[in-house]
Amino acid sequence: MTREGTEEATTMTLLEANEGAVVQVSPDGVAAGLVTQARLVRIRGQNILFSPTQRAIFALNDTAADIWRSLQEGASPDAIPRRIMRGHVDALDAKEYVQTALRDWERLGLIRPHAPSASASLHKHVVQTVAVADRRIRIVYPATHVFPAITVFRHLEVQPEATDTLLELVEHGDRIHVFRNSDWLRTCSPEEIPTVLKGELLSEALEHGIYELALHAAALSSGERLILLCGDPGAGKTTLTLALAQSGFGFVSDDVTLLNCGGLGIGLPFAAGVKPGAWPLLAGYYPELAAAPIFRRPDGKRVRYIVPKHFSPVSQAPRAIGWVILLNRDRGSRPSLDPVDAVGALRGLLNGAFAPGRDLGSTAFEVLTQVIGSARTCSLTYSSLEDALELIRGACR
Repeated sequence: MTREGTEEATTMTLLEANEGAVVQVSPDGVAAGLVTQARLVRIRGQNILFSPTQRAIFALNDTAADIWRSLQEGASPDAIPRRIMRGHVDALDAKEYVQTALRDWERLGLIRPHAPSASASLHKHVVQTVAVADRRIRIVYPATHVFPAITVFRHLEVQPEATDTLLELVEHGDRIHVFRNSDWLRTCSPEEIPTVLKGELLSEALEHGIYELALHAAALSSGERLILLCGDPGAGKTTLTLALAQSGFGFVSDDVTLLNCGGLGIGLPFAAGVKPGAWPLLAGYYPELAAAPIFRRPDGKRVRYIVPKHFSPVSQAPRAIGWVILLNRDRGSRPSLDPVDAVGALRGLLNGAFAPGRDLGSTAFEVLTQVIGSARTCSLTYSSLEDALELIRGACR
């Protein structure tokens, strides 16, 4: 099986091309325990699977197409091998074909289990309620995969009162399926749970929170004002934020900061994801980092999550922006903290910014210009973490 326009599926490569001009379309269906989320058509003798949600096309050989049709007709996975056996496919091969196809299709989000039932037994699940940007989200974990993922969001926990959103994690084989208010969102592996949940909580805040503009910027507090750190991937934003949080600054946000209608900043204080290259750099600041669980992001990269010990939800109150610092990590340059004009500061803050409704309206832009007009804007060029800390501590007190 191959995926046109994206990566090649790794295990199903059973494409067979036949001539013909008949187009046969099979309707979407529900199998025992599985829901199909793509449409199978046959064009010129070729079987094509189309995923409307992903806008992706997959080519299937006749055996894979028979497996898909069997699913749509309600056959259980155990019964499908007998249905697809032909003269050239023995029982063991048929079973392997089915297992491989179902594993690949589930990983690609083409099939999924049914939405969890409200009557599911509670003793098999663990519930956590968290608050992000005034949104209350209830997370339901399968008991077999609650730890250590639940610890990544422990600092965001609130009393289990009325919630705005329900996120449910459903275990199916070796995959975890994520549902939002009974609507399927995506699938992941168990070791990807914290990263996927962090992404869904961020989406919840951005899609339903009350704000004018979301900035791709870390935030720290110094007195009654915030310091925003902006930079492209690899600029060291997370590492510098965590080091500063252990140097007397308050931890407000690792990656995204919201601006309200008054131009005040509100952080989204998710646990910071630290990649392997930064582990030794932060070892002296966070000795516990070495023992933190290692998770994986959907792109395969490893990550450890950490929250500064001095974090307090009280520190998340809206605050004025005092400094905007654009990060430029350059091993060959002399460390410096230099003023940046309004145009450069606007460009830095607009990079990766997100506005409700997607379009940056006049109100959001006015809020942004208000921030630039009142904050000190600088460019930090540095090569070592110690140089950056010294410069920021000297300028932002």
